[in-house]
Amino acid sequence: MLRSQLRRQSHSTASGATHARVQNMVVFSVAGKRLAARTEEIGGVLPWPGTTAVPSDTPFVTSLVRHEESCLPVFDLAAKFNRTVGEEESLCLIVKHVDGPLAICIDAQVPSLHVVPRSEVQYQNGLDPDIAGSCVAGDEQLPLINLATLGVASQRLA
Repeated sequence: MLRSQLRRQSHSTASGATHARVQNMVVFSVAGKRLAARTEEIGGVLPWPGTTAVPSDTPFVTSLVRHEESCLPVFDLAAKFNRTVGEEESLCLIVKHVDGPLAICIDAQVPSLHVVPRSEVQYQNGLDPDIAGSCVAGDEQLPLINLATLGVASQRLA
């Protein structure tokens, strides 16, 4: 379900050397905000299954979705960015989080894959520990979100 925006790599370099100089990214949007994430942090994309509200003290986690034989916590990334996403016709991004898989409701536009030269990835420490920096994917400068540790710093501050 991911659209590929992979660019052709030069045949003059060995594939191992080329791989070391690029980072694979998935670009998606949440309530109109475009974001990039490392592909190794993505577990899949599927139609939005709908949520079940649950009481929770974890910031931005107030519901669950059914996925295969289990339930996943939903991280409300739209709320983190002070936005709202319409759940009708949305997609579910499954994230490989350090605390176990979780779901994020994303816009209906199918995420795209990008091969980004490492020179176009800028890692930085900022005010938001969930934002790892930025990158240029296609022709866009995008925030690079840390999905694997999403919300971990918020939980420690609470």
